[in-house]
Amino acid sequence: MKRILHIGCLAGMMVLANNLFAQDPHYSQYFSSPLSLNPAFTGYYDGKHRLATNFRNQWLGAGDPFTTATIGFDTRLMAGKLQNNILGVGINCIGDRTATGTYNSQYASLSAAYHQSLDEEGFQHLAIGFQGSMGSRSLDYNRLPFNAQFSSRGFDLTLDNTENFVTRRSTYFDFNAGMMYNYLKDRNRFFLGASYYHVNQPTLTFLGNDPYVLPARLAIHSGASFLVGRQGELFLSGQYMSQGGVVNTTFGAAYGYSPFEMDDNRVMYAGLFYRHKDAVYPYIGFLFNDLQIGMSYDINTSGIQVSSKRNRSFELSIIYHFFDPNASRRVMPWY
Repeated sequence: MKRILHIGCLAGMMVLANNLFAQDPHYSQYFSSPLSLNPAFTGYYDGKHRLATNFRNQWLGAGDPFTTATIGFDTRLMAGKLQNNILGVGINCIGDRTATGTYNSQYASLSAAYHQSLDEEGFQHLAIGFQGSMGSRSLDYNRLPFNAQFSSRGFDLTLDNTENFVTRRSTYFDFNAGMMYNYLKDRNRFFLGASYYHVNQPTLTFLGNDPYVLPARLAIHSGASFLVGRQGELFLSGQYMSQGGVVNTTFGAAYGYSPFEMDDNRVMYAGLFYRHKDAVYPYIGFLFNDLQIGMSYDINTSGIQVSSKRNRSFELSIIYHFFDPNASRRVMPWY
C-alpha cells in the first residue's frame, strides 16, 4: 500500500509539473490585475497614479501547491498636454510559488500604452500597449522523487536521480502586446480588448538537451457597466484565455451599491463568477475613498474535487488610486 501511495504521489507531481509549464499564473479577479491581463490597460484609470496588488492561494485542501502575488504601478506622462489622449507607463512584478516551493517563477515587466481619443469629447479611446518582461523560473529538483530513487522502502531522495539537470534556474526575455477599445459616457461603460503574451515564445530548460518553448497566451476580454437606479451600478465581465492547448473561459457579474445617493467614495460590491468546467466563485468588494478591496473564494467544480472535497482558492486584491486634491474622484473596478 505504501508503494502505491508513493507512486501516486510521483504521478501527481509529474502531472503538476506539466501544468506548470503549460500555463501562466492567473487570477480569478483578472479585472483587478490590469497589467498582467493586457498591456493596453496601462495608464487608463481615474487619478494621477494607480497601485494594484493581488494575492492568490490556490487549492488549499490539496497541500497548498500554488501561491501567487502581484504588485503593479502605472502612471501617465505628459498629463494635460495630449488633450483627450493618454500616454501611460507602468511596471508589474509577479511571483508564483508552486509545490510548496519546489518550483518558483518570477516576472518583472515594463509596459507602455497610448490611448487615442476617437471623438472630441474623449468618450471613446482606442489603445495599443506593449510590454517587455524578464522572467526567471527555478526548480529544486532535490525535493522531487524520480523513478531511479525508488527502493524497497519507498522513494529515497538521497539516491542519485540519474537526470541530466544542468541548472536550477532558467531566465528569459519576453515580449507582450495588446489592444483595447473603451467607451465611457454618462456613467455607462463598455470595453473590449485582446492581448497576446509571449510573442517571441522564449525557451527555457533545466536539462541541457531538452529546451522548452513557452507557449503564447491569447486573452480576449470584455465588460460593461451601467447605472441601476440612483444608488446602484451593474458590472458585466467576460474573459477567454488560451495557452498551450488549455482554454479558460470566465464570465460573471457584480452589483455595486452606495448607501449614499450618487456617492462614489463609499461603495459595496457583491458578485458571482463562473470559470467553465473549473470553479464558481462569489466576489465581494469595498470602495472607501481612494482604496478599493476585493475578495473572492473559488469553489472547485472540476474533477480535482474527487481527490479532496476541501479544495478551495482564496484571492485578495487591493487597488489604490492617487488623486489630485482638486480633481473629481471616479474610481471604478475593471469589470
